[in-house]
Amino acid sequence: MNRSSFLSHGLLAAGFFAAVAAAGCGDGTALRPGDVRTYTVAKGAPAAAPPRESAGPPPAASPVRYDVPAGWQDQGASGMRLTTLLIGGPDAGQEVTLSRARGALRDNVIRWQKQLVGEADAAAVAAAADRALAAAETVDVAGRPATIVLLDATGFSAATGAEGQAILAAVIPTGDDSLFVKFRGAADVAAREQENFRSFVASLRWQ
Repeated sequence: MNRSSFLSHGLLAAGFFAAVAAAGCGDGTALRPGDVRTYTVAKGAPAAAPPRESAGPPPAASPVRYDVPAGWQDQGASGMRLTTLLIGGPDAGQEVTLSRARGALRDNVIRWQKQLVGEADAAAVAAAADRALAAAETVDVAGRPATIVLLDATGFSAATGAEGQAILAAVIPTGDDSLFVKFRGAADVAAREQENFRSFVASLRWQ
């Protein structure tokens, strides 16, 4: 072999071994001339939007303030009631309710008397309501006269089912309507809680 052929073969061999060394020692993932690579990107779920604050208005403050008598439990507003207060525990079933309503005082007292004695004679119901109004107490509430009446089943037949029951109620005029405070339950509880009822009514304040 002449010198020229020897050099030519030597250069080819050196190039081959250099390529093998580069392939064995280099990064197998490196791009080389002529490489064609394709990639598939997984489609993920879109990023969750950051939580948004509620756009609704904050809860409205109660328009009526009051003092809760000892032994009563304030249950707060519900539906048409501005509040419900329990006398004793929840199992006692003795509630005092506060609400807004309209109507003449006498008309409402007659309605409450009818609620108490049911389908009794209308004249007898009206007469009982008038007796309760004649004996009614007036209490000052924020400069307004509150009328407190005590209704019972005196003079009505036991068939009405109201024996031993009573309604203690107050009407406080506030302008276009009135505040109604009402207890319906055992007559002995109504008699016992009259002072607390009166104090509660007198403490009422509204915006």
